[in-house]
Amino acid sequence: MAGFGLSVVNDAGIISIDSEYARLCILQIGTFSGGAGNASVSFNPVITTQEPPLIFLRPNNNGGLVTIGCAVLGSAGNWTGMNIVGPSNYAPNGKYFVGGFATTPTASFGLRLWDGGSKLVFDSGKPAAVFTRFYQNWTYVKSTQDVQGYYTNWYSSPFSSSPDEYLLFNNAGMRMLSGDNIGRGTGIIYDFAASQLWFTTTALNNPFNFSLPAVYAKPVA
Repeated sequence: MAGFGLSVVNDAGIISIDSEYARLCILQIGTFSGGAGNASVSFNPVITTQEPPLIFLRPNNNGGLVTIGCAVLGSAGNWTGMNIVGPSNYAPNGKYFVGGFATTPTASFGLRLWDGGSKLVFDSGKPAAVFTRFYQNWTYVKSTQDVQGYYTNWYSSPFSSSPDEYLLFNNAGMRMLSGDNIGRGTGIIYDFAASQLWFTTTALNNPFNFSLPAVYAKPVA
């Protein structure tokens, strides 16, 4: 932080509140459920950040495989909800929270901080989340090819069985570079039986380099 202001350090020596930077705040939190491969969540109120909010999901443990994706609905300054999708034989269900590095005046009493530009960076009435793990050392396992010639690469990593850890889905929804102008499609598969998280990339060209991080966070009081 700057030479003046407020900084709060926790027992691990990590800055948890700072008057220069906003912390990761929970903008919406709840559960999702649906049917036939789709579950919709409406943001109430709508989220007014310019950048898309950060979507963290934790599907319920079904003892087997869960293929899941997510798309944010709306536009800059008016994010209205999200669609959580999967195969048609799966009814998406689980927990979510929507986060952002922004806050709103919520508490009737407590502590409120603004930065040097008069932007509100902390309100003690707004729940927060903390990043818990960052994983980038994926293990390449196999490639499959469909009848159209598309290759799907399969990468795995262990994941925590803690029900309080949620996975960031924003980066998993972006197409990745490949050796053509189409790019690589992406997908996430939970294997609860094996405690493995699978990440897949699908493309006509078959690059193997893969370093997209898996980012986990959890809500805190």
